[in-house]
Amino acid sequence: MAEDKPAETYPIHALAQKRHMLLSDKCPDREKLKAEVLATVKEKAMLPYYEKYLCPSPLGPADEALKAEMKKSNEADLAKIEEKIKDAKENLGDMEVRDALIAKAEFFNRIGDKDAAIQAYQDAFEKTVGVGGKLDNILTVIRIAFFFDDHALAKKEIDRAKVELGKGGDWERRNKLKVYEGIYLMNSRSWKDAATLFLNVMPTFTALELVEFKDFVFYTVILTMVSLDRPTLREKLVSSPEVLGSIKETPHLQDFMESYFHCKYKSMMEHFVPIIDLVRADRYLSRHCRHFMRIMRLNAYRQFLASYRSVKLEAMATEFGVSAAFIDAELSSFISSGKLTCKIDKVGEIIESNESDNRSQVYVEIIKQGDLLLNRMQKLSGALDM
Repeated sequence: MAEDKPAETYPIHALAQKRHMLLSDKCPDREKLKAEVLATVKEKAMLPYYEKYLCPSPLGPADEALKAEMKKSNEADLAKIEEKIKDAKENLGDMEVRDALIAKAEFFNRIGDKDAAIQAYQDAFEKTVGVGGKLDNILTVIRIAFFFDDHALAKKEIDRAKVELGKGGDWERRNKLKVYEGIYLMNSRSWKDAATLFLNVMPTFTALELVEFKDFVFYTVILTMVSLDRPTLREKLVSSPEVLGSIKETPHLQDFMESYFHCKYKSMMEHFVPIIDLVRADRYLSRHCRHFMRIMRLNAYRQFLASYRSVKLEAMATEFGVSAAFIDAELSSFISSGKLTCKIDKVGEIIESNESDNRSQVYVEIIKQGDLLLNRMQKLSGALDM
């Protein structure tokens, strides 16, 4: 007996990812991707999306015969839906009217007509009574916003969803909204907040209509490494069964994470290059690629220097598997911008580190508090003796 396939949801975010790859300069299997995109467009009759977002770039000049075929199909489908809406309004109740309006919204969503879909979902929202149905409506509009890279719309709808959640809502929709908000925060480069949300929802992730689980794990690992501390990295990623169960589906990701965590910097740098390629190829992260590269290297340098008061420039270069000149230029850049608190002795080729250690600061603070407590106890003892 064949397994039941999960219901298809729209918009198809894999299509937006393929379009992003086709628009990039470095696109492997470009012709294969074009064929896959065109096949999806034909199957779903995505005439508005085809005209506005795929032609002339990246698919080339529009096929007029294909456009005419899709237009005829869409007009026939829309006529049937309008007939259902009319019948529901004249002969049936509000629930049937709402279902017909949702069918119309899903039709526009399927063919990639952004504005018509948003308006249709708004019309259906006004006929929806329950909090769950309203949240499903809003979450779909957020997916449309992500599909068309409309960050302002995504923020507006996320705020609307939070208002509705204040009236109720089950845990699954709450968790879905955390994923949606995390994607928005990732796009906005609020990576610490995004990583915190992703880690929170990792054990109960269900938002497959927006992002595949392997990609969700990729985002979580990348954002946690650049924005959160080592204890969080150890507890939530390195020792997480959910992460370990899927991380191997993304090449180099586990090696990159573990080599960074275990301070194997040469191995980390070797896996850094293919990870950068993955970040650059991702439609959400590509615009942040240079920032990711810089912050990730800075974190590695800080982690390395925290163990030393001073270290030879050549020794650090060897540890990272790069030249001394490269390390010199990198550290000089971070020092001049105030990101690293260390000095480079060019004569002795030595790096003198002043990186603060939280454990040392806590130890010093405990000693100070202990001295104050002893002084007060001695004063109290003297007063009692008198």
